[in-house]
Amino acid sequence: MKNVLIVDNQISTCDLLSKFLTKQNYEVETTTRGQMALEMNLKNRYDLVIADYHLPDIPGEKLFDEIRKTTPNVRMILMGKEVNLKNAVGMIRRGANNFISKPLNPDELLEALEEVSESEQGVPSSEPLKVEKTSASCPLSFSSSLVTGQSVQAKTIMEQVKRVSPTNFSVIIQGETGTGKESLARLIHSYSKRKDGPFVAVDCGCLSREIAGSELFGHEKGAFTGAVSQKIGFFEQANGGTIFLDEIANLSLDTQMALLRALQEKVIRRLGGSKEIPIDVRIIAASNENLLKKTGTNNFREDLYFRLCEYTLEIPPLRERLDDLPLFLDFFLEQTSQELSTSKPKISREVKNYFMDYSWPGNIRELRNVIRRSCLFTDDNNYIQLDSLPSRIKNFTSTHHYLNTVEPEEDNLEHNGIADHQDDLKSIALKAESRRILEVLEKVRFNKTKAAEILNIHRKTLYMKLKLLNIQY
Repeated sequence: MKNVLIVDNQISTCDLLSKFLTKQNYEVETTTRGQMALEMNLKNRYDLVIADYHLPDIPGEKLFDEIRKTTPNVRMILMGKEVNLKNAVGMIRRGANNFISKPLNPDELLEALEEVSESEQGVPSSEPLKVEKTSASCPLSFSSSLVTGQSVQAKTIMEQVKRVSPTNFSVIIQGETGTGKESLARLIHSYSKRKDGPFVAVDCGCLSREIAGSELFGHEKGAFTGAVSQKIGFFEQANGGTIFLDEIANLSLDTQMALLRALQEKVIRRLGGSKEIPIDVRIIAASNENLLKKTGTNNFREDLYFRLCEYTLEIPPLRERLDDLPLFLDFFLEQTSQELSTSKPKISREVKNYFMDYSWPGNIRELRNVIRRSCLFTDDNNYIQLDSLPSRIKNFTSTHHYLNTVEPEEDNLEHNGIADHQDDLKSIALKAESRRILEVLEKVRFNKTKAAEILNIHRKTLYMKLKLLNIQY
């Protein structure tokens, strides 16, 4: 699979996906219109189409049907921010290869691409969907709901939230992707004196240098080519409330400078305008990186950092707060069963053990998506069994067990299909290579893209070596 067509009405999303997939050695073309996508697909015959479910000119179902009608072998992945669960399930039952959430998670997208590749090679990516009932109108929000938890870490976070919420302090929330930074920001807003005002969430990762100023501060009619009307920016929309700047480190240095001025002067100016507009907005910023360290690499303005860091919250990853895992499981099971209008599923003891052993690189967001998917594959007794889990969880556990039980100096690689000949130089080299690959995979929590970068090999080369060495991942 090489040729990919991306269809999204947001140019920023098209650009973001195009750059990301190009780095993964895909040939990518983009369009913002569904009708144009149909014409491009007829002309170029793409291997894969990644399309937004909510296009302005063609509904997602119609686009899917028209593409499959003319090119029945094309693979399709749909994406959406908020969509009815019945529609998402229905599209997969009609033949869509996957339905992923927005904002897009790189690891989740790569996993979806891997599943498509497997299906092309004749490996089934999943079992047939099993749904007894679906709700006719069940809005699906892909942002993780916040469950405060009972662990020491969770209680510490809540104490800090209650302390800082009533103030007007700017807050920086730092934590890995999927730990629930936006949910925590919403909680701070709900406890604040601004709770009756607006809460505006902005994904800075989608704001390119060209459009960031317009999106944040707005523009006047005629400010640039295509500005056919006045636009109110996010800061004006959030006036009297809270603005949440997610992944703020992705903003360009020019935009960071404009943001710093807006925070210091408490005024903004629309692009193409001369009038200064007063704003009363509380800032909550979030990043999956350490912003202070980013200032040392000249990728984030130091003066902006110190303007924002009146209070900093650190959210620990899920693997460091496994005491809260049962609470999260129960919450997401209850939430999903209500959306599906089914009885609440149970989790087998074996699955619980796998959950406790897994590293959860995608954190709470990944756990939520795993539970939602697994609820569609319950057995006749309404239990989630091991075969309902994604392969990455099952294979991680088995590989993790192998790493913790094998003796470093007496690795018997017969388990990996490598004959143990002490005097065979090739076997010794294969042992060393296998050991190094496993060490790096564990270090990066089985993120194969990062592992390939550390090993200085192409991602596909890593897959080939894993297969050759018979390493389960």
